[in-house]
Amino acid sequence: MIRRVAGLLVLSLFLLGAQNQAGNQTFHIPQGWIQTDSARATILSPSAELKDAVALVLSGHPFTGDFRAAFDQDVKAMNGALRVLRGSEVQGRRTADGVDLLATTVDLQAANRASPKRFYMAASVRGRYELMVYTAATPALFQRYWPAVQQFISTWTFANLNTPAAPPAEAVPTAPLPGAPKAPALETSPAPAGVTPPNRLEGLYLGYKYNYVTVLGVVQRKAVNDYFSFFPNGEVYWGLPQTGLVAFSMATACAGGKADFCGTYRINGEQLSIVLNRGTYRQGGSVAGGTLQIEDRKYTLQGDPSKSSAHTLEGDFGRADAQPGEDLARRFIHFTRDGRFVDQGIVTTVVSSDISSGNPRFERAAGSGTYNLAPYTLILHYSDGYQRQLGIYVAPSDMEKPALSQFFVNTYSLVRRR
Repeated sequence: MIRRVAGLLVLSLFLLGAQNQAGNQTFHIPQGWIQTDSARATILSPSAELKDAVALVLSGHPFTGDFRAAFDQDVKAMNGALRVLRGSEVQGRRTADGVDLLATTVDLQAANRASPKRFYMAASVRGRYELMVYTAATPALFQRYWPAVQQFISTWTFANLNTPAAPPAEAVPTAPLPGAPKAPALETSPAPAGVTPPNRLEGLYLGYKYNYVTVLGVVQRKAVNDYFSFFPNGEVYWGLPQTGLVAFSMATACAGGKADFCGTYRINGEQLSIVLNRGTYRQGGSVAGGTLQIEDRKYTLQGDPSKSSAHTLEGDFGRADAQPGEDLARRFIHFTRDGRFVDQGIVTTVVSSDISSGNPRFERAAGSGTYNLAPYTLILHYSDGYQRQLGIYVAPSDMEKPALSQFFVNTYSLVRRR
């Protein structure tokens, strides 16, 4: 009992210490650690160790892309030329404050046989991407300071969470663009099946934009996919929903400080106007067939597998970015033309958790059952009753092919192996 009380007292003294900040991130520095700030990143390290032997690297930037894809890209870029010996599955969850978190631990090996170990953790916070990397030169050092890092994580939070939350979407009417006619009311009755109402868009449009990311303290510019999902009722979502477009709930997707990605659109002739975040962010452009010009970016309507000539999926599909010898290269999902599937671990690599209901639900390691294709949605019906929806699309040029050899699930490319 005395030991437990003493432990709680030590933890309380730690938590009551002075709060530190690095950009949007706020935290308490572990006892005996020092903070070094630069324009590109903040580094925390224990004063008892040699320079660069143990470090916590903190960085962040504005962000509107695909959170999981950005995290995977950063982990791969930061690992660099180091060989990945072991990597844990990416785990995801949502906090009570509506912050989405992703994390993974990686054992590495350098050319000189050194064995660094790293823990990556990222947060998607109200239009920002925040990254924390714990790195140690050896597994022993990693384990020695892991309790201090866990204490750090328990105090890790974000300044923009303290800004007043936006009122409910229905309480704030969307204002028209200056000088533009009043927008027509959104249709409340559905259009006939397979018919998009006049002056409406339906489907997933893909373009490109540049993001600025910090990789080991260096700011880099990289082109990333950028998506808009349009619905025939006049709503638009800036992104590719993880669960696809079928039964997509705008209210759920926009909860927890994510209204920046949700809004409405209007078409007047060839002119397109998009209003996001309850009228606070507007973009203009034009419509020409299956192509949109939004600001200075071009977006193209992607293919819907449920409407392709193939109609079904068939064969073994794996991640296109898997390298020979990696664990990822041994994972695949098998489809048959009669609507059956067997997942050999690929689903968990394209989406870590289902948070569409507001509660994290981690993917199983494998499974089998039946599947069906719906508009931009792959629906997996597992044999134990579990159902999983995934966002899916194909390249427009593949729509007329009798069999699909490649498709995209939540931005990941899956290619047919046999």
